[in-house]
Amino acid sequence: MNPRQFPFWLFMTIVVIMGLLLSACGGGTTEIKVGAPLPLTGPYASDGEQMLKALQMAVDEQNAKGGLLGRPLRLITGDVGALEAEKIKAVGERLIGEGVDVVITGYADSGVDARVFGEYDMPFLHADAMTLNTEVVAQDPEKYGNVFQYCPSEVSYGIDAAANLFKMGEKMGWKEPNKKIAIVKVDYSYNILAADKFAELAKDQGYEIVVDEVTQFGVVEWGPILSKIDNAQPAYVTFWNLDPTDAARFIVQFKERFGEKGLNALVFMQFTPSIPEFLELAGSAAEGLLWTASINPVGAGVEDYKQRWIAKYKEEPKSIYAYVTRDGFDIWVTAVEKAGCVDCYDKVVENIRNITYEGLAGVHVFTATDQQSKYGDDFIPTLWYQIWGGEHLVVGPSKYQKAQPQMPPWIK
Repeated sequence: MNPRQFPFWLFMTIVVIMGLLLSACGGGTTEIKVGAPLPLTGPYASDGEQMLKALQMAVDEQNAKGGLLGRPLRLITGDVGALEAEKIKAVGERLIGEGVDVVITGYADSGVDARVFGEYDMPFLHADAMTLNTEVVAQDPEKYGNVFQYCPSEVSYGIDAAANLFKMGEKMGWKEPNKKIAIVKVDYSYNILAADKFAELAKDQGYEIVVDEVTQFGVVEWGPILSKIDNAQPAYVTFWNLDPTDAARFIVQFKERFGEKGLNALVFMQFTPSIPEFLELAGSAAEGLLWTASINPVGAGVEDYKQRWIAKYKEEPKSIYAYVTRDGFDIWVTAVEKAGCVDCYDKVVENIRNITYEGLAGVHVFTATDQQSKYGDDFIPTLWYQIWGGEHLVVGPSKYQKAQPQMPPWIK
């Protein structure tokens, strides 16, 4: 046949068929949109900035490899501010309107984001560490089966603190003077549930809660509560408040009160010192403080990732979420590649549900009941830190320990 006589209809048929084949194989130039609700303003903005950088770096590196299934990725963000419910809902509506194929965040929690994004079919991966979100999945797995928490929930903090805080004194050569504990917690489920579980388990071990204070966010003057602590003279002062400004004010005023006169007690905080803003505000007052995080950069690829981060951003990662947020992205990519398609959400979700993924935070295996990453030394471990020289030194557990805990300066 003369090429000039090649039927136009046959030419167009071939073009359409090739287009369909490319689409079926996941190829083409259509963007894959990655939605990211992040705390970019407000008290958690320093963490939010690290989450944003982690996701942008992930998207850029994936695109440099040719994209995902041959398609380029684009990051679309939304600011959830101070984790207000209305902002999360508004951001959710905008991201859905943009047609995102996945939603990933470090945290965007006020107990509503699982409900917001669980209304849709695409995967939602978060590290909120909140029972309010995981219980949604447990109660209605058919409706919210697309929601995954790639970290343990907040109750694990209370369990771990009750198991390990009372051993820290022995490691640093300190003997507890009594069995009394002070608990200061903010009226926020992430902190309340962890603190209450700690109190319950501590009482089972013979300890007495002599100060049990619930506050709102935004406390400026901690003097009244510090006076109660001074009067009670507990062996342990525990502080459960996610706001880095609140936490920094507390430890600064604690040092002002007890730095010279002394208090024979260990001071412990749940997670908050990991937020970069905390050390900037607390400064030297934080020296000797113990704290824990249930997500940490412990995986085999951490050093390589850190060097790639430095090459891109000209500085070291400043937050745990600089590392951990990448796990959420990589878990999703692994699931998509196995499925061979992006918008076949049922397949992708099923792959995430059954994944064993060795990430920067440890080994992610999701529980069957509520789809949160299992915690423990062989999965996602909780690490203990003590602040010395303006650095967060890992003092436990022994598998990850880098430094020996020391008696804080207010113990005379």
